[in-house]
Amino acid sequence: MMSSVRIRVVLVEPLYEINIGYVARAMKNFALEELYIVNPRTNIGITAMKFASHAQDVLEKAVIVKSFEEAIKGVDYVVGTTGKHGREYNIRRSAITPEQLCEALKDFSGYVALVFGREDIGLTNEELEKCDVIVTIPANPKYPILNLSHAAIIIFYELYKCFHPVKSFLPEASHEEKERLIEYFNELVDVIGLPEHRRYTAKMAFRRVIGRAFATSRELYALYGVFRRAVSLIREYENLKSKRGR
Repeated sequence: MMSSVRIRVVLVEPLYEINIGYVARAMKNFALEELYIVNPRTNIGITAMKFASHAQDVLEKAVIVKSFEEAIKGVDYVVGTTGKHGREYNIRRSAITPEQLCEALKDFSGYVALVFGREDIGLTNEELEKCDVIVTIPANPKYPILNLSHAAIIIFYELYKCFHPVKSFLPEASHEEKERLIEYFNELVDVIGLPEHRRYTAKMAFRRVIGRAFATSRELYALYGVFRRAVSLIREYENLKSKRGR
């Protein structure tokens, strides 16, 4: 990872081989390599390898341990996860969001264990008490419990964004290019003959829309042509009307 944070992913007594494979795959997707598995209640064989896809090396290097204590041994900061977070009075299950976890880890330097509980009962209260912080994923209150691998993917993604510079696939248009589009729009507003107060409103509204929009240079250039062509046609029409009126 591109930071001084080292992350160990811990699965506590996973029940389904397919989930182990999917978690390994998600780890590979988001540049995580270290997997510890506590007392798995399933084989870790062909099915796990199949669903790990190109992350089979993560599974091959996974460390199998017998207890929660072994899994977090040697780390500096233990992050537990839960789908059943508590209110203010339930300190044991007081939880933060994945985004807040990223903020907490931005200036952290050390070894972090990211612990996921059992598919059927999650982490026990005793295990949660050994965590430094608890993370939960905001979801529909009527059904907030996510599949193990799905929850892992969401948290891995948030951590990846936190520690890796993510470049946009589409470069945003420059300020100058946006100003040029606004000038073309303003010219169009002027030639269509709107009352002065409506011109101001239209121009300001368009500026605000462009200010909030994510637009590429190519997209703006496509609109340049539309506005310029519209202005040209309107002026040609006005000139024609003027000649006929003489």
